[in-house]
Amino acid sequence: MRSVRPPGPTGHLLTGNSREFYKDQLGFLTESARKFGDVVSLRFFHVPVYLLNNPEHIEWVFGSRNFIKPRSLRLPLQHRIFGNGLLSSNAEVWLRQRRLTQPAFHRDRLARYAEVMIASTERMLADWKGEETRDIYDEMRVLALEIAAKCLFDADMSRDGAVVRKISNTVTEVFASQGRPLWILDNIFPTPNNLRFRRAIKQLDKIIYDLISRHGGDKESDLISMLLSAQEDGTRMSRQQLRDELATLFFASHEAAALVLTWTCYLLALHPEKQETLVAENRDQLQEGTASTVAELSALPYTRMVIKEAMRLYPPNRSVGREALNDCEIGNYHVPVGTQLLMSQWVVHRDSRYFDSPEEFLPERWTPEFMRQLPKYAYFPFGGGPRVCIGQDFATMEAMLVIAAILRKFKLVLVEGQAVEPQPVVLLRPKNGIKIRLEAR
Repeated sequence: MRSVRPPGPTGHLLTGNSREFYKDQLGFLTESARKFGDVVSLRFFHVPVYLLNNPEHIEWVFGSRNFIKPRSLRLPLQHRIFGNGLLSSNAEVWLRQRRLTQPAFHRDRLARYAEVMIASTERMLADWKGEETRDIYDEMRVLALEIAAKCLFDADMSRDGAVVRKISNTVTEVFASQGRPLWILDNIFPTPNNLRFRRAIKQLDKIIYDLISRHGGDKESDLISMLLSAQEDGTRMSRQQLRDELATLFFASHEAAALVLTWTCYLLALHPEKQETLVAENRDQLQEGTASTVAELSALPYTRMVIKEAMRLYPPNRSVGREALNDCEIGNYHVPVGTQLLMSQWVVHRDSRYFDSPEEFLPERWTPEFMRQLPKYAYFPFGGGPRVCIGQDFATMEAMLVIAAILRKFKLVLVEGQAVEPQPVVLLRPKNGIKIRLEAR
């Protein structure tokens, strides 16, 4: 193996590349990949980080047992949210939890979830009126939370929904400050940020434990009951482990789904001609203009193309991380044990080696021929390998059903004069929301 590190920006003697990274995460990663190539050496304080930009390297990392979840998920604040759930656990713990959780996302269950998604969307649209202006991110967060709670937990979030969104806002605000030198103190000491964060997660815990206490363990009803009833090797899931799994699904899943919907609405409002093509497909392909089953979605190839392209330009996550368990080699460079690996969807999805006109919104690019020749991990909005997001089919189906339902009733028009800026904090959120004017069809 080569003993030299990959090329990369020099950075500060003490803080490494932290200052430039947190000043403009997306721009810094994009410029680093453009300037230094497929493997880029970075450093955040004393922690070595390699940015991987080649789909072949990314595929190898996703498929190798030499890599675990990154160190960042083991920091106290991150761990306090997700505990030892699917997002952060490793090895046998992860495998056991994945097996217990997987049935909730079986194709047969997805067919039932479609009815909930349509019903929830119709309730939302009943309150919308033509010529109104709405923050589409706020609207999609409310909708995605209702859908996730009903489908996965058979729960009504009308009482706790506002609290959950407030908790999410608090978490976002705290993590938005992680570029400060004092961020490490927030993870160790009872700083104001630390205390705010702990209060928010305590509220989240109460909501989750209340949900658990209301379920009796009927394994055929919903995810909570399935997990309460599930056994592997003669043991049931502990109350703490159940909390960790539900917090991961509850917090991460509805936020990610809301972002897919938000950025798709934004791009369609920005490109009215694409919006009308999608509307025409729904009108022409579906007899009554309503997609309410999984099977009917196969008649909407352009709608699926729109969702795929939206997740290419605005993936829910800025990047995926891993940590090397042992020394290895990537791209002819030596990777020491403990190195943090960063694989950025934002960067790779906008690489001109794989996508013509990569900054443009072109749903039409997603033909079967294009997808056959595209390297496997030139596109990975849900991560990859055995640990690919368990809810990827759920999120894609939800996006297709909701977008189709919205556009059957309203034309989306982007309000002029607003600065729409992605903010990569935990997930890729719009920093100031996105204002869209509704025009009744």
